[in-house]
Amino acid sequence: MKFHIAVVLALLLLGQASAQLLPYERYESDGIPPNVYRERRQQLIASHTDRAAILLLSADVRNRQNDVDYEYRQNSNLLYLTGCTEPRCALLLVPGGFTWNDTHSTELFFIEPRNPDRETWTGIRMGPTEAERLLGLRPALEYSALKEVLDSLLRHRDTLYLASGLPTPSVELPIAGTRIEVEQLLRNWLHERFPGLILRTSLRTLAAMREVKDAHELRLLQKAIDITLDAFEATMRNAKPGMAEYELEAIMEYHFRRAGAEDVGYPSIVGSGINSCILHYQTNRRTTRTGDLVLADCGAEYRGYTADITRTFPISGRFSPEQRQLYLLVLEAQDSAIASATVGAPFRATHRAAESVIARGLMELGIIESPKEVRRYFMHGTSHYLGLDVHDAGTYGPLRAGTVITVEPGIYIPPGSPCDPKWWNIGIRIEDDILITDSGPVNLSARLPRHPDAIEALMHASPAAR
Repeated sequence: MKFHIAVVLALLLLGQASAQLLPYERYESDGIPPNVYRERRQQLIASHTDRAAILLLSADVRNRQNDVDYEYRQNSNLLYLTGCTEPRCALLLVPGGFTWNDTHSTELFFIEPRNPDRETWTGIRMGPTEAERLLGLRPALEYSALKEVLDSLLRHRDTLYLASGLPTPSVELPIAGTRIEVEQLLRNWLHERFPGLILRTSLRTLAAMREVKDAHELRLLQKAIDITLDAFEATMRNAKPGMAEYELEAIMEYHFRRAGAEDVGYPSIVGSGINSCILHYQTNRRTTRTGDLVLADCGAEYRGYTADITRTFPISGRFSPEQRQLYLLVLEAQDSAIASATVGAPFRATHRAAESVIARGLMELGIIESPKEVRRYFMHGTSHYLGLDVHDAGTYGPLRAGTVITVEPGIYIPPGSPCDPKWWNIGIRIEDDILITDSGPVNLSARLPRHPDAIEALMHASPAAR
């Protein structure tokens, strides 16, 4: 009997030991300091009235299939204001101040408490104590308190800003052929509970803040770009006919991960031959053939910031005469667009510059007969903001110093197009990441070859025989 008691006691002690919380450790040391996030929150608070409240919710955990979820990525607005990468958390900003549990503050952070049993399966998490200590988010409350706090707060506020809306604003019911508008349900619930409350789901002030990058953001963004440039060079040096698109993708993303990138900023686009004419082609399964062009549009994500680079190169290492003619036209359009990216210029100045060059060039080559036809072969915009999202937040007003945009003109001529068949199956895009400064545009990705001669030289520097 004594033996059995001793065994039970030992098992109980073992269970207690295994249930103890392990220390939370941050593995990266080159992120953004907590005081920068605090200054951002204070700037956002100062731009709203005392009768408003601002709520930012974490991104949903997305299910991949069955009991497997996708790797988690935080909502960019919440990441921008807190640096927190954990699921099931929320930030509440209260310009007029709010007292809860005898603590008066203009901000409250909510996060799941630590659970040693759960952490055995999913890894060590950041609870309220760690959020206060490491991120300076004070007070940090348990996530379950969010509803009770809002119930008390919103009775004394006239507007709730739900930045970015809900993580999942609507859900489709396929069999019924309808959608459940989750955001509208929330509006209805808020209206019933707080009849005078106005719900806003966009924050122009926050978009304007994210549009202009500070020194910390530019450092992380340049790191993401540098990782991407190195990966492009390795991919182009090792490319040869007969490789599958996914092999080129694998080389690219291997170098992303090896250099410390957490993920891709968006699914890698590696299209060869006819697939180079598909703007957002992502299947990446075709086997390349001699004479193909490869359009690779890829970007590493580093500490939440993503690069966005495109290069088009000949899998055989040499451009055909037709490929080279169109490539040089796209390059001229990109040069013209980059030159137009100056402080105070309209956001669409880059597109107008690129479209004008391409329209003129396609007419000279006999591919189109009038400038209006240019959109048949150049059907997308030339620029978008870049930062925490590949299509980052911004106001789309005049360009401002500190803004980073892409410049990415292209020409895409699929088979069957109403032009000489010698142009068919040629898809070309050249994309670089441009910093707007008072001294003029700065190409943050300039060291990756753009001219066809330089691309051919890079590819023939490869030890792999063609």
